[in-house]
Amino acid sequence: MRKASIILGLIFAIIAVILAVLPLYKLSFIPAALAFVFGLIAFLKAKKETQSTHLIQVIFLLTIISLALATYKAIFSVSEVGDTKELEQTEQKRKEEAKEELEDLIITD
Repeated sequence: MRKASIILGLIFAIIAVILAVLPLYKLSFIPAALAFVFGLIAFLKAKKETQSTHLIQVIFLLTIISLALATYKAIFSVSEVGDTKELEQTEQKRKEEAKEELEDLIITD
């Protein structure tokens, strides 16, 4: 059970770090929580059996890093809306060009 908890904890911790770096940082909280739970289970099992906890510490370290990155991005990221007038003008221009191309087509039966 301890080895399975360590493996699952590492997998979820790595996924959490990867998601925290990507624009999907809000999704990184779920695998980080799972990594923390599996790390805690592995830690308690290792303490009962008096085994090494170095790999479990790596799980907790990766989880803390992912939570810190995701929290930082959630607090300090700003969504900016650009100038929509330019977009509307280019869209209108493309529509007019498409109409001209369609008018130039000759349809034969």
